Amino acid sequence: MPQSESSTEKRNVRAGRPRSLASGFALSLTLGLAVIPTAGQQTEPKRPNRLVTAKLICVTSMEDNLDQWILDDLRAWGKYRVTGDPEGADLVMRAYKPEKEPRYRVGREGIPQPKGERRELPALSVTVVDWVTNERLWEAEILNKKPKSQDAEPSPGPETQIYARGLKPDQLAQKLTRKLRDYVEGLEKQKAVGTKQ
Repeated sequence: MPQSESSTEKRNVRAGRPRSLASGFALSLTLGLAVIPTAGQQTEPKRPNRLVTAKLICVTSMEDNLDQWILDDLRAWGKYRVTGDPEGADLVMRAYKPEKEPRYRVGREGIPQPKGERRELPALSVTVVDWVTNERLWEAEILNKKPKSQDAEPSPGPETQIYARGLKPDQLAQKLTRKLRDYVEGLEKQKAVGTKQ
């Protein structure tokens, strides 16, 4: 026995299906417009970078007493108070030696063979992370080579490189701190320009 149109329509409405294509389009358009803020409403302000707002930084132990040189340079800069205890610090600076994961390709007769890598791993990577979220805010790769004459000095940014061949730990610490300082000061200038508008 065929069902009447009204019972099919009622079943569709109960199941959450719109009555017609036009009413479904109107419903999706209404929901879509509800999400878009109107001109009078303000969107949530962008959260400032933690490198700008942080007050306390912890520098963890590093090889060749690099951490002590960095601590001295950070104190001289004066942007952050420095500590050796990461508990409660806003930022944590760490150094680690990156490890290359072996990659393989299938060689003759289905035997895996190591895949050749062209990119040289950095001798050391230094990162600054937000202590609470563990979000990486800045990273410098320390390369054990001298820059070639045609290579431009990498610009300060959230990821940068430092050519370190022939540098003593104090010189490397100065370069690291300078790169971090240039990046943070650039962020502060952007913030100042954004607040004036």
